[in-house]
Amino acid sequence: MGSGGDYRLVFAGPASTQGLNSPPCAIAIMTTPWTALTLPRSATPEATLLPLPGLTVLSLAGPDSVKFLQGQTTTDFRDVAQGHVLPGAICSLKGRVLFSFIAVPRGEDVDLVLPADQVEAALAHLGKYAVFSKTRLEDASQRLALLGLTGVRSMEALDRLGLAAPTAGSVSVRDDGAWATPIVGKERYLVALPADSLTAAWSTLTSEFTGGIESQWWAADIAAGFATVFASSRDQFQPQELNYPSLGAVSYNKGCYTGQEVVARLYFRGKLKQRLYRLDAAMAGEGPVMTGDAAVGDVVMTAPDGERIAMLAVVKNAAVKAGGLRWGASGPDLAVKDLPYDLPSDKEE
Repeated sequence: MGSGGDYRLVFAGPASTQGLNSPPCAIAIMTTPWTALTLPRSATPEATLLPLPGLTVLSLAGPDSVKFLQGQTTTDFRDVAQGHVLPGAICSLKGRVLFSFIAVPRGEDVDLVLPADQVEAALAHLGKYAVFSKTRLEDASQRLALLGLTGVRSMEALDRLGLAAPTAGSVSVRDDGAWATPIVGKERYLVALPADSLTAAWSTLTSEFTGGIESQWWAADIAAGFATVFASSRDQFQPQELNYPSLGAVSYNKGCYTGQEVVARLYFRGKLKQRLYRLDAAMAGEGPVMTGDAAVGDVVMTAPDGERIAMLAVVKNAAVKAGGLRWGASGPDLAVKDLPYDLPSDKEE
């Protein structure tokens, strides 16, 4: 373990790293399977064990689960039914993203991984329609704990947990319901562990592997251009504005779902005036992305990344081309960073 010693898990990050719409660090009132554990802290950037109390699982069980989600989300759940792990979104009637998720298939059942500050609202939203289907919705935050594994020794850690290393887009499942799946980025795995086995699993892992903090996971998501919609940004952005089609989170030939007409119309007939950009700053700011006195973009998520602050923000394309982006009225300059995937330039203004 690293030289930093141990620390008790806390959910509130330092104020200096918290920007508008940051990942939900301030959820200390919540109890999770991680709460009672003492966690190792690494003093090096090679940390591999990342407790993720800011993420949780909304579980759907029953023979109609896949069919139900097919009619509620941007994701083609016909692919999920074939064993593929896919991201996606649940939209409003106006085609704006209410909830983002990662769909993990478990036979006829599905686990939706989403932010902990969104699970109650998502459960209530889907529950209005699930009464007409043979599916059972469950907030699994007390039953499952989510863990991130990163670095060159990730597959060794999976082996210690009795999980086979899954290939890209697939999931490895243990008999007791534990699972692991690769996540966008290099050498990253998302793992779900049953709460009643967490203490033993953690003891096994921390005897050999070092630990880190949740913000490292968000920084890796930002580097991968993979935006999560938290409660603070619910119902603000369309899926295309978050670059979701380039991540396999939107299907244009799956059929109807809530908001589908708006999403399809933008793709086939419109062009994006704004979209997701990867930015960073030398220090934290506050408020929207600005050029001069004008607000030109909204922050989706931020995380400390080394000596800088990483950011994903939806910004007007014209403002990015003009340059001079700043974080807030008197905040630091923002640098535009490359995204690790291609975007269709013919769909932008």
